[in-house]
Amino acid sequence: MLAIRDLESKTIRFESLLQRISTEILANVSYERVSPEELLAKSETDVSDAKKLAEEMKDIMLLLKPERASSVRRAQREFAHSINSFFEVLKKRSETRQNVSKQALDYLRKAVTEGQEFVELARSIIKDPSKMILEILRLKEISEAKDYLSKVSIPETVYARLEYLRKSIENLRMSLLRLEQSVQEFLKQLNRVEEEILKFQQA
Repeated sequence: MLAIRDLESKTIRFESLLQRISTEILANVSYERVSPEELLAKSETDVSDAKKLAEEMKDIMLLLKPERASSVRRAQREFAHSINSFFEVLKKRSETRQNVSKQALDYLRKAVTEGQEFVELARSIIKDPSKMILEILRLKEISEAKDYLSKVSIPETVYARLEYLRKSIENLRMSLLRLEQSVQEFLKQLNRVEEEILKFQQA
């Protein structure tokens, strides 16, 4: 399944970035004493890439396991918040610059921990995606394969067999559309529930 393979690939890349940030930045205590500008220059590329990758992973995770939408969004949001705090501390103009890098690294350390938890959540979804979503994606891939075959020139002797397959795929296409509509409605309901929960927490 393409979506699962894509999430697996992104998860591996994301985990590799977290490892590099840990070993090259956080494990080097000398960075606590460098200027904010130097720390930013050394870390900005990897940290920004990790933040972007987490956003991409979130979208695929929501697709594969919509019933875990609240957990996925919260985990990605917390990770992004820590990353943003790391950058804000380094870029903030202040008369007092003492311990700025150390403070920023505390946020980055927190982000790496949250990122590792996000990896575990991604792996759990890869291992156990929604069966309904898998069926939708399978039907979609079959439908796309049908569109490709329709553009390929084939011998007349093969046409009759493919015609039966074409009709079966059309039936599958209709099932796919109905399933997609059900999933969209399900996601809307989840979003409404999450919004109500947030209102309750803020009250």
